[in-house]
Amino acid sequence: MDDSLSYSGLRHRALLQLRDNVRSGYDPYYRRGFYYVRPSPGRYTWQWFWDSCFHAIALARLDVEMAQRELRTLLLTQRSDGFIGHVVYWGRLGGLRALAFAQGPVSEWRRRHTGMIQPPMLAQAVEAVHRASSGDGFLREALPATAAYYDWLARERDALGDGLISIISPFECGLDNSPAFDQALGLRNPSRKGVLWALRRLDWFNCRKGFDFRRLEAADRFMAIDPFVNAVYADGLHSLGRLYREAGEVDAAARAETRAEAVQRALDVHSWDEASGCYRYLLGRDRAPSGALTAGSLFPIILPGTPRERVERVIGEHLTNPGEFWTKLPVPSVAASDPAFDAEGESMIWRGPVCMNLNWFLVRGLNRRGYSELSETLAARSLEAVDANGFREFYSPTSGRGLRGTDFGWATVVVDFMGSED
Repeated sequence: MDDSLSYSGLRHRALLQLRDNVRSGYDPYYRRGFYYVRPSPGRYTWQWFWDSCFHAIALARLDVEMAQRELRTLLLTQRSDGFIGHVVYWGRLGGLRALAFAQGPVSEWRRRHTGMIQPPMLAQAVEAVHRASSGDGFLREALPATAAYYDWLARERDALGDGLISIISPFECGLDNSPAFDQALGLRNPSRKGVLWALRRLDWFNCRKGFDFRRLEAADRFMAIDPFVNAVYADGLHSLGRLYREAGEVDAAARAETRAEAVQRALDVHSWDEASGCYRYLLGRDRAPSGALTAGSLFPIILPGTPRERVERVIGEHLTNPGEFWTKLPVPSVAASDPAFDAEGESMIWRGPVCMNLNWFLVRGLNRRGYSELSETLAARSLEAVDANGFREFYSPTSGRGLRGTDFGWATVVVDFMGSED
């Protein structure tokens, strides 16, 4: 990438933003201090799982000690079985807040986290921080917890044993209001209130079932195979394999890589739709395909084993199609051709606007698959939008302007697009 485009101050601005967003204190349940970057001080003040991972990746470029503290705080809440919730409500009143939201088992309210996951990118974050750290001390510290997390996903969420993990709520995929799930929620052309009400009802149902996946699977109220979540999962397993190799654990590395390859193959068998040339969301126990065309349908192309001919189709027919995902600022969360597309919608999120965290996966994945020119173009457009509009939750795919949350931590991940400091 051409650093002459004058992003010289962006790293400095990103570091200041992340430092401004820090929340720290003492938690009486864990009897430990906590230190993490809030996603957005005015709107999201708790510790979200995938936000925290993106903060750590950005901080690995900017302040590795902060990056390590971010992940240590996230890992503090890990259960003995490996699970980590998608939100942690830190502080003295955090347990009450967790109980009030009904997004976790009632019996675990003191643990301060929810009973749901988010896109499983812990290994990618640990890998970024390890590579920025001196020595392998952080790797020795973080690797057992990271491995336990991926073991939990394989053990608890792979319903059919084919490698694909299921989600039990749209909140678990991170793309909360995505139209990919309207069908599963019984919605058609929903309003904001309609979507929020459907999600709250699902929360209450899942809470009554204790967020127990086997009970929820039997009930078949909401289950989905999300190609985005599974691509992130497989990508994370590849990161875990590399971490194991660096730790000298060759057999464990091979197991992680074998698991990653199984996920990729299962996506190609079950999620690939030959007629449309993309990957489909699969809904319910019978895995009915969703008709929505969202960014998640692109993501298996980031995996090294995805067949080249399918990568070419996804890129040529969808990603670089100006009528779908190759908008003025790529990549919109929903294809411009989809009936649900809303380029600048702020009340109902993930129905069109661009999010830099999705672009991070694509920039990185395209480069690794050999599409360096496309990767650089996407990175450059992303950097231009952030440089001009600041760190925002979303950006308009048609104008590039910032949308919704301000002072947003995860947008700082664009510093990872810039390579090493000159």
